[in-house]
Formats: sequence, structure tokens, C-alpha cells
Amino acid sequence: MATSMKWATILLVVAACVGDRDPELTRDQFSDTVQGATVCGAGATVKGIDVSTYQGTIDWAAVKGAGIEYAFIRVSDGLNSPDAKFASNWSKAHTAGVLRGAYQFFRPSQDPIAQADLLIHAMGTLASDDLSPVIDVEAADGLSATKVAAAVHTWIAHVQAATGRTPIVYTGFYFWRDSVGAADDTTSPLWHAQYTSASCPNIAPPWNQWAFWQYSSTGSVAGISGNVDMDRFNGTRADLLALAGPAIPCGQIAKEGGVVDDGDACFVGGGPSQYMRAVSTAGNDGDLRWTHATSDASEANFGEWSLDLAVAGTYRVEVYTAAAFAQSKQAKYGIDAGATHTDVVVDQTAVDGWQTLGDFDFAAGGDQRVHLGDNTGEPVADNVQLVFDAVRLTPVDRSGAPVDPGAPMDPTDPAKPSAGCSTGGGAGLGFGLGLLGLVSVCRPRRSARPASRR
Repeated sequence: MATSMKWATILLVVAACVGDRDPELTRDQFSDTVQGATVCGAGATVKGIDVSTYQGTIDWAAVKGAGIEYAFIRVSDGLNSPDAKFASNWSKAHTAGVLRGAYQFFRPSQDPIAQADLLIHAMGTLASDDLSPVIDVEAADGLSATKVAAAVHTWIAHVQAATGRTPIVYTGFYFWRDSVGAADDTTSPLWHAQYTSASCPNIAPPWNQWAFWQYSSTGSVAGISGNVDMDRFNGTRADLLALAGPAIPCGQIAKEGGVVDDGDACFVGGGPSQYMRAVSTAGNDGDLRWTHATSDASEANFGEWSLDLAVAGTYRVEVYTAAAFAQSKQAKYGIDAGATHTDVVVDQTAVDGWQTLGDFDFAAGGDQRVHLGDNTGEPVADNVQLVFDAVRLTPVDRSGAPVDPGAPMDPTDPAKPSAGCSTGGGAGLGFGLGLLGLVSVCRPRRSARPASRR
């Protein structure tokens, strides 16, 4: 089978170091028990490892000399325990010629977006041969399978939107079946965890193939003192490099501005798919999506518009709200522009069409976004419809007036506003903001904060 066809169907689930195991996780969930879904590899395999602070100081040149081609490196255990060895391992593995990927032990009881942002910031810009980020799913934190599955999907969608890579999922058969409800995240490749001497693993439903298999937690590799997790990649080294590949941006907003619609590649609708409804009779470009608002502490469904700007500058951000479907009066849009995060609360019923969130200073490049979650504070019993449609960016000058697209957007240009946090108000917007009830809260971006090290 050709490589491109092969990896169109292969799915991944990622495993963590034995030192990361959650206390509730039993050995049976990562054992050699027959599980009824035995899937053999396609032929050749490639040796790899996964590591964390528990492996201490690693001699990466010796690891490479031992025939290890790739390594997954832990970023953190949720939000509270950044891995003290990540920065060193991430840099030195790459220098030694070991292909690298970052993984995060996921805590579904913590904010999945904040966890994803911690990982994104720690990795930085991915190299063309870096492996996709991994979500290590083996802790339920006392939550129901439905809530765990929703949190996992939120993390996956956010990381994919930010990096252009499809994340890998790590799990075991029983844990995914019982604690995640056998959720269908098969668009992500599978890194399967099962410690056994068998030649073929028994993988979690509903995946029908594995890309990585963590087959031992007691491996021995030159350059590492003590045990280390051992992995196999399902394919050749050329297949592994093809699977890595460069991040593919979804599109770029030109200096004259542009629109990102819910039907575009730069939009991701996350959360349980059964609660995200698609409409083809209303909205910008004749379509939109909606879900019911909730008063839950954490979001389940969300919409995220990724923004990659060709030129830095101040842009007016507007959202499209179609009166036929928009009912939320407390829609909280989060805008990540440059190094600043701003929350703006909008009454979606106030305008049938485009309404303004404010003027914001954007940097050139990506890792910027508009995000809208369903946890607006409006009770789900009220059946309030929250709309996800289009986002429009238009360049403006200091006075709030539109900028001539032919004029240079130079940071030294006195017509350009100084850098800083927008409060949602250019000149002439005061009355409109008061009428629409917009509320802005500005703070440093979560993804821009440095990851602390213990």
C-alpha cells in the first residue's frame, strides 16, 4: 500500500511513562489480557521511547547510538506539574538527531484549553520533522465518560487549530472503552499502550489500526539510567517522517483584512458532535452552526476561528449573528491577538448581521484566534441557541477609521495605534458598545505565559 494511502487510515493513541500512571489506573488496563481486537502491524516497525523527568538526565547521543529513532517527551501532568526536564529533553533530543514529539498527561477535571495552551507554548514552533502533539488519556478524575470524552475532544480540536497537526491520542483498551465511552476520535492516530510479549496488540475501540504501540515499561536503553517505556512505530522510518510532516496553515488573512466563515478550514467546531447543529438556510455565506448555551463551569461545545495575519496591525473584529438563530445574550468571545487575551461579552440578539467586538492589535503570523464556548451562564433548560458563524477582520487606524489597503502598515507609522490591549472601542464606537452591552476584559494571553518548571 502506498504511504499516503496507508497513513490516511492509520490512527494513533499515545502512552505515558510508568511514573505518570494515575492511581485509579489498574495494571489490567495495560496488560496482556486478551481483549478481542487484535491488530497486527503492517510489517516493518521503528524503535522509539517515551520519557519524562522520571528518567533523570538523558545522554541523547547514546540513545540515538542505541538505535532509537524517535521519542515522545512529557510536557506536564495537567496544569499543576510542568515537567522539569522537558526543555532540556526537547532541545537535546533534536540536536542528537532523535525525532521528537511532545505529550501531555491529560487531566479532564482541569481546563482543557489551558492545558493545551501550556503544551503549545512549551513546544514552540514545530520543526518539519517533529511528531504531532500527544494527549495522554488515562485519568478520569472522577468524571463521567461523557465529560471525559468532551474534554478530550476540546483539547484535540484546540491543538489542531493552533498547530495545523492532527494530535495523537494515547490510551489503553479498557480505559478508553469504559472511562471515555469508546468515543470516536479516530481522526487522530492511535498510540496504543499494552505491556505484553504477544506479537500483536489488542487495541481500543473504535480504532481499527495503530500507529504506535507502547509494549513495555521496563525497557533498557543506553544513555538512560533505569527503566524506560519502549515503543514501536507501525511502518518504516520513511513512513514515520511522512507522518510527521510540516504543519499546514489553514489560510492567511491579507493586509486588507478578510473573513473566516464557519465553513472554512480555519474554523473548528469542537465538543460532542450531536449537539453542534449545522444550518444551510441562514448566516454569512448562507450557513452557520449553533448549539445550546449552558451554565456549566466548563465548556463542552465551542467554536474557534484560527487567525494567521500577513501583516501586523490594528484590526476591527466583527462577528456575524443571524437573528433567525442567535438567541444568546451572554456570548463570551475570547480574542487572542498578539500577546494579549481579551474576553468580550456580546448580546447575539442585538444585531441581525455584523456586530463589532472591538479593535485589537494583531501580530503578523499565526497562533491568534477568536474562541466562543457554550458555557455562557444561560441554563441549558432554557434552550438558548448560541450561534457560531463568521468572523471579519478590517484594518483600522488610531481614530478607528478604515485603513487604505494600499497604505503601508508600519509599526512606526504614527497613524497606527500603539501596541497594547484593546478595550473594544475605537473612536465613534462608544454609543454602539453601550447600546449592545459589550463588556471587555483584557489580560495577558494564556498561551503566551511561560511554562513554569518544578
